[in-house]
Amino acid sequence: MDWSAPPSVVDPLLDAARRERDPLGDAAVAELLRSGALRRGGGDLVGALEETNGPASRALLEFSNTVPPWVDFERMRHGTHVGLATPVQSALALVLGSLMETYAAAKGAKVLIRGGMLTKHVMKRLHDTSTFVLEVAASRGPKPGTHAFRHVLRTRLVHAFVRHGMDKRGDYDAAAWGEPVNQEDSASTLLAFCHVYLRSLERLGYALSAEEEDSVHHLYRWVGRLMGVKDELLTTTRTQERFLYAHIARRQHHPDADSRELARSLVTTLAGRAPFFLPAPALSTLSRHLLGERLASGLGLSASLAWTPLPRALPLISRVQRRVERVPFTNAPLEQVGERVARLVYEKGFVAEE
Repeated sequence: MDWSAPPSVVDPLLDAARRERDPLGDAAVAELLRSGALRRGGGDLVGALEETNGPASRALLEFSNTVPPWVDFERMRHGTHVGLATPVQSALALVLGSLMETYAAAKGAKVLIRGGMLTKHVMKRLHDTSTFVLEVAASRGPKPGTHAFRHVLRTRLVHAFVRHGMDKRGDYDAAAWGEPVNQEDSASTLLAFCHVYLRSLERLGYALSAEEEDSVHHLYRWVGRLMGVKDELLTTTRTQERFLYAHIARRQHHPDADSRELARSLVTTLAGRAPFFLPAPALSTLSRHLLGERLASGLGLSASLAWTPLPRALPLISRVQRRVERVPFTNAPLEQVGERVARLVYEKGFVAEE
């Protein structure tokens, strides 16, 4: 699909995507629920899938373990290095940039509000999301059979369980909002982990090369396929990704009261605690810098005059790091140290206390 096409061509395709779910994932979860394997699996969703060995479970496992010819795991290495070498910048970019921006998609936010995960259990959700990102980066490319691969597949199953739960509720309006965790919203989430993340790193002063951007994009194209995003919505280049992002942002980034409640809950929960240890005004100011004035205002994020120097100070650190990385033989040590710091930031910082 050429996503540079005008809205008159793109919108019917994305309208159809809002009515599409993940047939393989949904069928596998329905089979899991019938089999009773979940009760015996001790919370290991992928293990339960393997134990069930029913036709739907086998179909999902076969699909996931089949690597298309376009996948190049070596091409993902530069992208995983970026994530590991920038633990602090990446944490800020993912939480205050990527995650916060997903709340601006008002229709998609209806699932988050009704699931309660991002108002009542903020830290648990942050821990799950950050662990997902860390495992993908630490895998240096999530090949079938690796821990990261299983983590991505587990997330696909979790999304299918969310759809199953929404189907039982009487307050979810699929006609107005689209199917829960539909294909357009899944593609939008993938864009948040790739395009929005890369844009946020740049705004934090960590300028990426075209090769690094391509690598991150290729990594998340493969992750998106594992997550059940249909091939038509998996962009083949960064240029096409930018076009798709512009279309989805035009269509979906219209924050409402639910969006603002999610944004407020994220800021107030993180205020003053690990891993950032910043007060709410500082978090809002940083998020505003990463999102831009229009979107941040729609989410109710205000800038604090006292904290306005912060977004200008962080790029200085990033630029110094980039200079160090240009010194021969420094990349591997920086990546190793970065991964240790990242594990501290993600695993110890986002502690689920609720």
